[in-house]
Amino acid sequence: MDFGLTGKVALVTGAGRGIGRGIALTLAGEGAHVAVNFASDSRAAAEVVEAIGAAGGEAHAIQADVGDHGESQRLVDATLERFGRIDILVNNAGIVSRKPILEVPLEEWDRVVRTNFYGCFHCSRLVGRHMTERGGGGKIVNISSIHGRVAKAGMGPYCATKAAIDMLTKQLAVELAPRGIQVNCVASGTIATDINIPLYRSTRPEDRALQDAVLKRIPQRRIGEPEDIGRAVAFLASGAAGYVTGAILYVDGGYVADGTPTV
Repeated sequence: MDFGLTGKVALVTGAGRGIGRGIALTLAGEGAHVAVNFASDSRAAAEVVEAIGAAGGEAHAIQADVGDHGESQRLVDATLERFGRIDILVNNAGIVSRKPILEVPLEEWDRVVRTNFYGCFHCSRLVGRHMTERGGGGKIVNISSIHGRVAKAGMGPYCATKAAIDMLTKQLAVELAPRGIQVNCVASGTIATDINIPLYRSTRPEDRALQDAVLKRIPQRRIGEPEDIGRAVAFLASGAAGYVTGAILYVDGGYVADGTPTV
């Protein structure tokens, strides 16, 4: 499907790996020029830029820790210097903590909040101001999670920040609508990324049992791919979603819709 993104400029945070990589590749495949933000893995970001270039697209890697306001400003400035404008912002950068909520170190909690929530806040404000000053509106798509709605033991700061992003999306949508800026959220389900692919491809009996348990929880009985999220983002960034703002789109194979006990 042609989403009409040819010539648009998209800034994707955390675009070097996983879901961010899938979003960047999908938007570039739809004709957008892509600023590929990364925090530390320059090699992974360079591979994304190379893949986009090999397919005939244009991309540029920019390092910045979006949890820091000054670095977020530098990221936006560098994107504008390279491409001249930002039509689409995708707030994807995020990290996970896997410790019980009573035991997670405060420094670790703060790091997750800074990256996941403040990164989204900083970039949305900065790019929202640019879109307002430039005129003509724009699209902001935040990447949340099913775990902004459904808690998961051992992932307290991650779940809390994703829930906060859901509400920030609605707040931004209401305040920016008069300026022609649409703000929506994609809440991702279980997605195959570098972190969990080894588990999903493992043949060990204990891992097979976990794989089966995960699949039983998903009505579509499959693990999602980064491109599943990328296509949802492309839709929300396109004219096809011209009357959609403040929405949370669950791309999860039916996970949060299903209350049926599984055995």
